[in-house]
Amino acid sequence: MTSVEELRAEARRLMQTVGTVDDLRTKQELAERALELSQRAEALEKAIADPWILRANIDRYRSLLAPRALSDDQRRVVEELLADAERLLGKKAP
Repeated sequence: MTSVEELRAEARRLMQTVGTVDDLRTKQELAERALELSQRAEALEKAIADPWILRANIDRYRSLLAPRALSDDQRRVVEELLADAERLLGKKAP
């Protein structure tokens, strides 16, 4: 699992890259990925502080994946969040 600090550092790096790219589509894709990484870092940080939140997030991520109503990009982000949360829960288990 990637740490909160690593996720934030990668998001910052992507946003710096946005400023050096001319192609608008590439800029948008980089900015979107930076936002996803920032959101992932925030979710992890909150989950680390409270195991109840961690378990609630796992349930929520699983329910989001069940109906297949998500776009491919949304599904990828939720799958990453779920994997992070399950790994973190495994570390917290006695």
